[in-house]
Amino acid sequence: MLEKLTIGDFQPHLNQQFFITFASEATHAVQLIKITPWSHGSDKYRQPFTLEFETDFKEKYYPQGVFVLQHPEHGPFDLFMVPIGPSKKGMIYEVVIS
Repeated sequence: MLEKLTIGDFQPHLNQQFFITFASEATHAVQLIKITPWSHGSDKYRQPFTLEFETDFKEKYYPQGVFVLQHPEHGPFDLFMVPIGPSKKGMIYEVVIS
């Protein structure tokens, strides 16, 4: 399923709540705050894009790794996520889909 995800799957959910399972005992609500397209893609390849999710982690955060992303309209996906820095609310995680 991951190979079929497109930017269009996420655009309707900008600024909505998702859930990330960082560990078996740690599922946290996050907000999709930014979607950035990289290029137009082609007939053979999808358009690459970046997603940014904002947490409420002010002091502690999880290092980069593969975590489970969930949204009520989509099944769970294992995605590689990288903490890219704090916002006023908390840590921001980036996901690159190419």
